[in-house]
This record gives sequence, C-alpha cells and structure tokens, in this order.
Amino acid sequence: MQLPAFWWLLALTVCVQGGFFVRFCIVRIRRKEVQPVARSAAAVLFSSALAGLAYAVMQRDPLFFLGQGCLIVFYYRIQKVGHDK
Repeated sequence: MQLPAFWWLLALTVCVQGGFFVRFCIVRIRRKEVQPVARSAAAVLFSSALAGLAYAVMQRDPLFFLGQGCLIVFYYRIQKVGHDK
C-alpha cells in the first residue's frame, strides 16, 4: 500500500484534532465543566485545521476541505460562546 501524497499533513491533522476531541469527550463523560482551552492549544488546533485545509487543496478533495472549514467555524463558535458568559 502506497501512502498518499502529502500524507504527513493528513497525519498531523488527524493526530492533533483526534487528541483534542478525545480530551473533550473524556471531560464531557466525567460531567465536569469544560475549561477554556489555553491559547497555545487553540493555536495548535487552528494550525492543524490549516494543515487539513492545505491537504485538501493538494489532494483536490472538496469534502475534506468543507469538513476542515466546518471545524474552524465550530471551534470559533465554541470559543465565542465560552467567552460571552
């Protein structure tokens, strides 16, 4: 099996976003209040979304591009609602 071109962008995206959402789910399952994400963690998550967008452009994959765009909007909304309280 041959790896796709720019596989490292996909690996970076999957690892960072997967880790973030696993952490998010663990906190939710334990029913604790979700703490705001540190700026450095937010920057890493945003960078991984940009890496995902770059991978989607390189592979000409509109669905992956749409998914990463939705992730950015979704995360922005979470941050905005969290700071409005």
